[in-house]
Amino acid sequence: MPGKRRRGRSPQPSVIQGPVIGAPTKTRRELRAERRRQKRRRLGAVGIAGVVVSALVVAAAVGFGVKQATSNGHKRPAGQTTLLLSIAGTDGTATETALLAHDDRTHHGVELFMPGRLLTQVCGFGSQQLGQILALPNGPALSRATVSNLLGGVTVDGSWVMTTAQLAKLVDTLGGVTVDVDTDVIQQRPDGSRVLVIGRGDGQHLSGSQAATYATYLHTGEDALANLVRLQNVIDGIESALPRDAGTVSKDVQALGSSASSTLGADRLADLLVGLAADSRHNNVLPTTLPVIKIDSGGPLPSYRVDSQQIMTFVNANLAASLPASARIARKSVFIQNGIGTPGLAASACDKLLKAGFAFAGSGNAQTFSNKPSLVLVFDHSVASARVGDSVARALGLPVGDVRVQDLGQNVADVFVILGKDYKP
Repeated sequence: MPGKRRRGRSPQPSVIQGPVIGAPTKTRRELRAERRRQKRRRLGAVGIAGVVVSALVVAAAVGFGVKQATSNGHKRPAGQTTLLLSIAGTDGTATETALLAHDDRTHHGVELFMPGRLLTQVCGFGSQQLGQILALPNGPALSRATVSNLLGGVTVDGSWVMTTAQLAKLVDTLGGVTVDVDTDVIQQRPDGSRVLVIGRGDGQHLSGSQAATYATYLHTGEDALANLVRLQNVIDGIESALPRDAGTVSKDVQALGSSASSTLGADRLADLLVGLAADSRHNNVLPTTLPVIKIDSGGPLPSYRVDSQQIMTFVNANLAASLPASARIARKSVFIQNGIGTPGLAASACDKLLKAGFAFAGSGNAQTFSNKPSLVLVFDHSVASARVGDSVARALGLPVGDVRVQDLGQNVADVFVILGKDYKP
């Protein structure tokens, strides 16, 4: 778990066959800098109880307010800004995912690391692993919406997608980063020999290619949570190496190319990164792994599902400033069915419902594609259920006459929606 990386080490790998190339030794200056850095950090995430205690002062200090996501690069009002960072692989999926947050009122930061093999329902696409969502149509926006739903409605202000090559370029622009390396990083050569790319040890000064390799490194058969600490270590190194001037950082991220631009815009992205780096220097960054429960998927690697109770405890303590008012009450869940077969119909409805404060329970196709009016189904005759049904209909731009009572009991969602021809995406 991030925040516990300095307690104990991974076991040494088995004997390596073939030539081994050692990593360069670190200088005295690097060692001194690393000792100073270690002295001033870290807010370790030692279980969720520790998360709550360390963040109570933050939760007390932040105000409540609705945060609107923007993508035009303009300055936003003072408060917490959230960014979904994705490191994209060659196939377009996210090899690594983290939610970064900085509050410029309280000067506290959050680094929330999420396993790629986390199973979640994606509106219009069924059950998906978190890392796979990025490769779907409109993947960055879909990833933001999915993470927002996982976190109980937290506003995710923007995305930042980088390839490993762009991550390496950023690190090289900063002159390399100093990182605590928790394991020997070994690469296989075409001739069958193996090469030691980075040696295990604290205070390793890494080039861009080394940092990108380490951030995404996973031993064969290693648990998918294991390398989240490696991504954290590289992010920490970047924070330590960043210039303190946001204008310089803005130019550095723009130099990565348009494909690595953030939906926040270069200036807002730079403000967040510089703010998070300042939080880090003052020992005010909380790193943690998303609370998950392991699932035996029947394959060689496990999958995960969210631990909803612990997630909400974490959110209320650390991301409350990004929680809209509509998400502060128990959210009613909605299952969406495509009743006319138009591609992308459920996804557009999901966006509207999430913005209206509802939770997404799943999606699929209706039994037939001949539904002319839509149906908004509630499951009892109470006034409360009728009001929920009316609210769902209004959120989707449907007439309240589409609301019906279905007497068949179920426990999947509070409301079922079958989208018909009267629904306009």
